Amino acid sequence: MTTADAHLLAGAYALDAVDDLERAAFTRHLSECPSCAEEVAGFRETAALLGTATALGPDESFRRRVLAEVGQTRQLPPRVATEPTSPPRRTPWRKRALIGIASVAAAAAVLAGGISIGLDQSVSGRPVPVADGGAVTAAPDATTVRAAVAGGGSVTATASRRLGKVFVAAQALPRLDAGHAYEVWLTGPDEPRSAGLIRPEGSLEAALPAGTDGVAVTVEPATGSLQPTTPSIANLTVG
Repeated sequence: MTTADAHLLAGAYALDAVDDLERAAFTRHLSECPSCAEEVAGFRETAALLGTATALGPDESFRRRVLAEVGQTRQLPPRVATEPTSPPRRTPWRKRALIGIASVAAAAAVLAGGISIGLDQSVSGRPVPVADGGAVTAAPDATTVRAAVAGGGSVTATASRRLGKVFVAAQALPRLDAGHAYEVWLTGPDEPRSAGLIRPEGSLEAALPAGTDGVAVTVEPATGSLQPTTPSIANLTVG
């Protein structure tokens, strides 16, 4: 794989649409190519925003049913791999790279209904989704809190209970390597709920569930986590 070929795999890599050999080669390439690292982070952020924009948490009755079934449901036996009679057909990597890029672009288009699309010229002049938060910050009941981050930068959260939304913005947070990203969490009496990934100079807008009383930011793997895995670098109490 040439360097030029590797550049085309950013979209497919971000969506995990590569095989093991391509993943290993592109991971090595990421450590030497800041441009691709920024591009992969942008693709993953867009995909994460698409998921969080439509995510619905289970209601309490569903949670109770699942927990009740856990102790009564027998686990499935382990799967035994069988040798294929013929090698599986693989989509050419160039085609998968284009599919990955197109998929992330389509995700951004879907999100455009709820998130303004702006230009972030800090990433090779490439358009990336930017939440402007105008409706939240202009709401009559909007409250804004800010927390400084050890190591530099700060995080600001503006919440509107009337709109049921929160706008989170990061300012000059320390840059992370390609394998990690900042993740925003909505906290309250229940377990933390991910609001999505955010860039060191980025922002996001998310639904504000009833009972949420705080916003936290942690450093997580670049693909994001289901629950926080590191201590928070910022904690903000929202009104």
